[in-house]
Amino acid sequence: MGITVIISHQVEDFQRWKIGFDAHESARSGAGITASAYRKLDDPNNVYVIATAASKEVFDAFISSPGLQEAMQKAGVISPPEFTILEQG
Repeated sequence: MGITVIISHQVEDFQRWKIGFDAHESARSGAGITASAYRKLDDPNNVYVIATAASKEVFDAFISSPGLQEAMQKAGVISPPEFTILEQG
């Protein structure tokens, strides 16, 4: 059974971040991860990503990759991401 992950973090500018997020789609799909991006209505630089992966191990390997860390920095992520990992009950 797969997992769903809710990721939140602050970014400098949502539009800049979204360009970077979209550009990283092939890396996500190559790792077996699907993800959609959202932002708060009253704080558009507060970003949420809802992602799915086959397992926590698959997700952990992806988020630990140097390529992702570099992409996040270039996209203007300014706070450490917070992760909520869920499994369907």
